[in-house]
Amino acid sequence: MGKHRFCGSLGDQIHEIAVEDALVPGEPFWSNYVRGVLANLHRRGIEIGPVDMLIDSNVPRGGGLSSSAALEVAVCTALAAFAGVEIDPKEVALIGQAVEHEFVNVPCGIMDQFISANGKKGMALKLDCATLEYELVPMNNESVSVLVLDSAVKHSLADGAYGQRRKQCEEASSIMGVPSLREATLELLESFREQLGDVRYRRARHVIGENARVNAFANALARGDWDEAGVAMRGSHASLRDDYEVSCAEVDTLVSLCDRIPSASSIYGARMTGGGFGGCIVALVKTEDVEKVAQELLDSYCQETGIETTYLVTRAGEGARILYQA
Repeated sequence: MGKHRFCGSLGDQIHEIAVEDALVPGEPFWSNYVRGVLANLHRRGIEIGPVDMLIDSNVPRGGGLSSSAALEVAVCTALAAFAGVEIDPKEVALIGQAVEHEFVNVPCGIMDQFISANGKKGMALKLDCATLEYELVPMNNESVSVLVLDSAVKHSLADGAYGQRRKQCEEASSIMGVPSLREATLELLESFREQLGDVRYRRARHVIGENARVNAFANALARGDWDEAGVAMRGSHASLRDDYEVSCAEVDTLVSLCDRIPSASSIYGARMTGGGFGGCIVALVKTEDVEKVAQELLDSYCQETGIETTYLVTRAGEGARILYQA
């Protein structure tokens, strides 16, 4: 039946995998992101013959910037084009999520894969994870830039901590008698505080509060109210740190520095990004000051932690797409 050949961009050797063997998890571990896509396409009746694939990426691995979702969605988009079929971007996102569940053992949601497949230039995306309905919110003001700083602490969601928090949220929903925490209110939560216990109570408080903060953030963007958007970001990080407990000391230091450096007034807001336990922070910064802000953050972070790290300045961009096809 021939072989698939995968090669990564970080000096990895070429890995040859028999077509039939590529439909199950295997080694090297990173190949499971590709194997999982192949298996899910096969399940949908899309057969992929032998293919040579070079994977090149500048998304930091383990940085909380959805590198795995980007890989899954890009591979799915490329392989679908290779097979001459069209797949709805929503379905591409669902395939990526299935890869995480089945081949990587991470019980993730759909958000990362969905934005990777459906992102639009100059737009934020507000997603209803239950219905997969979404709304594009303008985020194309050139006077505001997105600054991403890496804490240089790498994370892995496959070690069980992420799944543990999901389980705690599901337990909280069950105790309160709601299908999911999206159906709960803070008033209902308070009435069950004793039954939930401290940990489940705080996990649920984060999710319920975060849903409200997402709406506040999207509404602020729509109005062009960057100060209010920053308030939502600060509240989000505090909740992720204290209630969901998925931050770490280094990430907290970076976020706190956004309020303490000399150019702090040029920062609207900051928070950790991704699944937590390390990775990057994201901040909304006045474009005219973004390089100065970044350098002050790098210098102060190194002074306080001894860690030298990197940053990037970006804007909302397009999701996965075919650039050209032979």
